[in-house]
Parts: sequence; structure tokens; C-alpha cells
Amino acid sequence: MRLIVQILDFLAASNVYVSLAVVSLTFVSLDDVQIEHRNLLFFVFFATLFVYNLIRLVNVKTISTQSLSLRRQIIFKFRVFFWILCFISALLTFYFFSSIYELIFYPLIILGFVSIVYGLPIFKYGTAWFRLRDVPGLKIFLIASIWALVTQGLPDLMSRQTLNYFALFERFLFIFAITIPFDIRDLRFDKFNLVTVPQYFGVRKARWMGIGALLIAEFVLVYRFFFQGNFNLWGAIAIYLTYELSAFLIYKSHPNLKERYTTIGVEGLPILMGFLFFLTKLF
Repeated sequence: MRLIVQILDFLAASNVYVSLAVVSLTFVSLDDVQIEHRNLLFFVFFATLFVYNLIRLVNVKTISTQSLSLRRQIIFKFRVFFWILCFISALLTFYFFSSIYELIFYPLIILGFVSIVYGLPIFKYGTAWFRLRDVPGLKIFLIASIWALVTQGLPDLMSRQTLNYFALFERFLFIFAITIPFDIRDLRFDKFNLVTVPQYFGVRKARWMGIGALLIAEFVLVYRFFFQGNFNLWGAIAIYLTYELSAFLIYKSHPNLKERYTTIGVEGLPILMGFLFFLTKLF
């Protein structure tokens, strides 16, 4: 059991885990639009791996083995390996980009640019450099929007259809909701002027906002099932069960959470959705 936990810790620190999460949601959306496109799945995986590692490694000077964060300790210890992983994932991102760019060139460029500037300090105000995520109140909406557009918007465009705004809104609500436990956990570390949801509304209201977002997402899911015919019954149940477990984990969130609660538990919810959805295809 200890070995499994250590493997999961390493996958989380290397951002392979979050890359699998993005791929899982994209897989669900590709089935939603009834197309198979492995190159898009590979592109999304390696692009996520590249961007997340780049953002973390650029800030490696602020990380040490004395950090309270297990993830940061692993990043510092294996930083050379992660730089190599980042370089390889960049090459593979470009390779798979070349196979899909004709269909969705401009959305890919815009999403890629926003994803990178989200976490890199390339903006300057006075004498201070800041990241897009440092803009007060913007962080959670940027995360939810980018994830929704990548995992739902790109499959919609790949199918040569217009965006399914109901599906896009549902995905936005899901990501918005499961981001809240991370903000609750980070209350001890975030600067107050970041104005995260828990900072502004308090932990209790933030939890209920996350649960409320999931409740609305469930209503949208029901509408899509009955009126758009996006999923079969088992597929809809798989998504619904993920929403219910997400609501439970949000409800149990508090500022003193163990790190693995979010990095493995909450971050694994999209993977769970993809896995359950995959199982429904076997029926």
C-alpha cells in the first residue's frame, strides 16, 4: 500500500496525474460528440504535462527540500528529471499539434498562450512582476474556463460542430466546484489580495457554492440526457456518481487538509469519471 501511495505522489508531482485528469474529461467529451480522435487525446496529455511542469519548474528556485509541501519536495529532488520530462513532452506536444492544427489552429494557440501566461510572471506592474493567476478574483474562473474549453470545447470543434454551450457550462461548473477544495487548502499560504472564493466568502459559504455548482451541473446533465441525447443511461449515471462524490469531498474540505486529499483525491475525480465512463462502454 505504501508503494502505491509513493507512486501516486510521484505521478502527482510530475503532473502525469493531472494530465490523465484532463485526458479523461476529453475522452468523455469525444464520446459525447461521437468521434474518436486519439491524436487529440495525446496532444491534450502532453500539452498539459508540458505546461504544468514548465510553470512549476520555472519557480523551482522558491522550492526546497525543507518545504512543507510533499509535492514541492519531490519537484526539487527530481527537478533535473522533470526538466527532461518537460522537454520531451514539449516535443511530443508539437508532434501531435501538427496532426490536428488544421482543424482548430486558432483555439489551440489562444488556449496555449493563456495557459502559459496563467502561471508565469511575465506581466509587470510598477516594479513587481506578476502572473495572470495573481489578478484578484480571477484564478478560479481562469482554471475552470481553460479546462472546460480544452476538454469540451476542442472535441466540439474537432467534430466540426458548433460549441455545445450546455456541455461547456456543465464542465465549467464541475471544474469550478472541484477547484474550491484547493483554494480552501491554500488559505494558509495565499496572499489575501488574491481574493479566492474562500478568502472572500469564507470556508463554509465556499463549500456550499461548490456543492451548488455541482447541483446546477446535475440539472444540466439531466437536460442533456433527455433533450439532447448526448449519453446513454449508464454514461449519465457515471457522470452523476462523480458529481455526488465530488460534492462529498467538497463538503469535507477544510483549511488543514492533508495534501494528498487534494493532490490525489480531488484531482483524481476527473480520472474517476473517465474510468467509470469507459466501463459503461463495455455494456
